[in-house]
Amino acid sequence: MNFIKDKVASGITKGLFMASGAVSPTEIAARCGYDWLLLDMEHGLGGEQETLRQITAMQSTSCAPIVRIPALRSEYIKRLLDFGAAGIMCPMIENAEQAKEFVRALRYPPEGIRGLSGASRAAEYGFSFKEYFPKANKDILAVAQIENASAVADIDAIAATDGIDVLFIGHSDLSLNLGVYGKFDSPEMTRAEETVLAAVKKHHKTAGMLLKANMDPAPYLIKGFRFLALGTDHGCMEQAFQGLLKKIIP
Repeated sequence: MNFIKDKVASGITKGLFMASGAVSPTEIAARCGYDWLLLDMEHGLGGEQETLRQITAMQSTSCAPIVRIPALRSEYIKRLLDFGAAGIMCPMIENAEQAKEFVRALRYPPEGIRGLSGASRAAEYGFSFKEYFPKANKDILAVAQIENASAVADIDAIAATDGIDVLFIGHSDLSLNLGVYGKFDSPEMTRAEETVLAAVKKHHKTAGMLLKANMDPAPYLIKGFRFLALGTDHGCMEQAFQGLLKKIIP
């Protein structure tokens, strides 16, 4: 099991959002040297079985599979963890109560409500259960997405929640919610970012984000973002396909 929590806490990690739900782009990306891949079940094309195949394809690499669930529901979380996800990203965490619910769904009792199976795929169908079980509660990565004004207003309590590792700003949704869609340098977005980053620093958590195509990463690294998605598989394919066309001389 390729846990990544300690690596995330200790420095910059680089990942990619996988929206295709497809195995081959996932396996190729995992072999390119990314620290983690975000298998996207919220906005991506993959369902549970596609995600299972993606996780399986990553097994022989050093890249960690993290899954974004469609919504905060424990039934999603326990199945994906049993599949072998090293972490879960939950969209639209709005307050500390939801953050605590999220963490409890990730953990076995007495710390949480995750159901126990000694023969899950995550534990290699039981062959490595004795190694997996003691690590799971402390090493599963919890990524909470901050995407609206309610979350920003309660960010100190969300960041203080034991078990939340990464506060991941969803710039598109947050800017839309604040009434400044796509204006990531607006005063409204700047204030929201600063509020989130201050809470991250205060509570010794990690700040994350997805770099858009027109974003220079340098200023965001200076701001303190350390859990960085460098793009999406669809975006990479589009750029590559268009690049090939541009090489053609009429």
